[in-house]
Amino acid sequence: MALFYVQQNSPCLRQGEIISNLLEFKLQIPQGKSVDGVLGSARLDPIIYPYVIVVSQGCDLEWDFKARSDDQVSRHKLLAHTLFCGLFPRDEIIDETKRKTEAFKRIREAQDERYHYLAPAPINQTERSLPELVIDFKSAFSLPTEFVYWLVSTAQVTREGELPSPYLEQVMQRLYTFLGRVATPE
Repeated sequence: MALFYVQQNSPCLRQGEIISNLLEFKLQIPQGKSVDGVLGSARLDPIIYPYVIVVSQGCDLEWDFKARSDDQVSRHKLLAHTLFCGLFPRDEIIDETKRKTEAFKRIREAQDERYHYLAPAPINQTERSLPELVIDFKSAFSLPTEFVYWLVSTAQVTREGELPSPYLEQVMQRLYTFLGRVATPE
């Protein structure tokens, strides 16, 4: 079965959803400052991710959305942060990791536990498609969920589509394997 992305019309963030142009802020803390000194002099530098994939649990995302939109749902269902992994074009992964083209074959064939390869594929029911992308599990980060919904509501990001089953399950299994590895001394 060839890969394709599913166009979603759900207002709720979804596990496996690919979002483009997501904004994150990197906190720049001056060296040698006290907590009070940092509060007055810390700086936020913007980082824009061309593509990310949502990796928070789908059920948590659904409960969070219900809690945000329905006063009858308990507020303890809110998800403070949504977890993402960066998606990078093939050439950027090769450049960033100083890998040779032959080494990329290991990524494409799922032989490198840090990465997951996604072939270029169309987004169903649209004329658009996504390029060849690589998920870097080491690039996991989170953003406040409320901030992500603000970005969505103000059209600052594009919700491209989501991975269908069984591709989503493969990605999540590989992510959990990577995160669950046991560090050993070299």
